[in-house]
Amino acid sequence: MALKNTAPLEGDATRPLKVAFNWVTATGANILRTLPLGGAAGVVAAGMVLWFAPKLVPAGWSAEAVLSLGMGSGVVLHRVLEMLLGWLLEPAQRHLGARFEAWLRIGKVERYRRRGLIAEEEAQALLERIVRDDVGPKPRGRR
Repeated sequence: MALKNTAPLEGDATRPLKVAFNWVTATGANILRTLPLGGAAGVVAAGMVLWFAPKLVPAGWSAEAVLSLGMGSGVVLHRVLEMLLGWLLEPAQRHLGARFEAWLRIGKVERYRRRGLIAEEEAQALLERIVRDDVGPKPRGRR
């Protein structure tokens, strides 16, 4: 049993098979549309290198290779920055969101208490529960 297709290629067998990525085709345009911001910035940076500083491109490299390298490095840089910023900023965002929600709920209880719609003891119990919910650990979702 053969592990690869051993049938001869159609056409001239002496001509090497060349597969090139074309940015202008529908597939290339679709890939450009779905790139994250870092990948798009990498493509733009690689295009600028090709346009303004072609001496920086190693000999024998095609424009597609330079653009693909820019896109790949941009995506990797984007993901690393997104991970680092998410790791640093996500807990702060969660804390500020919980604090804002508690502030809104406390304000609502205070307005109801001033209008006389809630008794003082009941308002105090609600405020204690709101504070406990804000400060205490959040229940984990089921997995």
